[in-house]
Amino acid sequence: MTARPVAVPLTPAARALYRAGLIGALVTFACAVAFQVLSAVHADVRLQPTDVPLPADAFLRPLNDRPEAVLSWMAFDTVFVVAYLTAFAAARALAVSRTLGALSLGAMVTAGALDMVENAVLAVHAAQAWAAEPLTTAPTMTLYVVAQLKTAAATTGIAFLALALPAHDRMLRAAIVAAGAFVLVTVAGVALPELAPVEALPILLFTGLLAGVFTRRLKAGPLPDPATPAQAV
Repeated sequence: MTARPVAVPLTPAARALYRAGLIGALVTFACAVAFQVLSAVHADVRLQPTDVPLPADAFLRPLNDRPEAVLSWMAFDTVFVVAYLTAFAAARALAVSRTLGALSLGAMVTAGALDMVENAVLAVHAAQAWAAEPLTTAPTMTLYVVAQLKTAAATTGIAFLALALPAHDRMLRAAIVAAGAFVLVTVAGVALPELAPVEALPILLFTGLLAGVFTRRLKAGPLPDPATPAQAV
């Protein structure tokens, strides 16, 4: 006689949430790859003046010379924001701590909102440079502050998610390690801005692992219902 928990299938809402998380994680991964390609093709385009000290003319040059390149960057970044917010909203369902999951999602929503503010400011200036006279000034200090706040919020959100995720299998443990690596690299990057390109590696690993977790949840079939007493078979 072996006691087995009564299993219930994933609800339609849970299945839809995991599917959205899978799509969000995959799109986030794709955008992170696209950013590396854009960085190689448009090496002088800076979406945020965080490479201090960045001369004003170096920041303004692509806005004036190739505003379409800046707008293409922002288009990818907007998709990136929507994708990672979707992935983190779904990842909250994986958390073993509702409080930490909620804090993680709140921090990521804050990061996304700041990212969109940054995109909006740059879009206005790029459109102005494209349609009117070349720019002579840009709100670099405002963009710098927004970029720092966004980075802090995103780092906090990923750190809270790493603390909230269960560690009962290899894939989730690997995702926790990748999230921790992102936090460490980002914090180190505050003192060493040249580490910024390295941040892409833990992002790619973390989002790839999240996609794997969501895929496994969708394929797992019935899940045990912890609220239902076990039956003897």
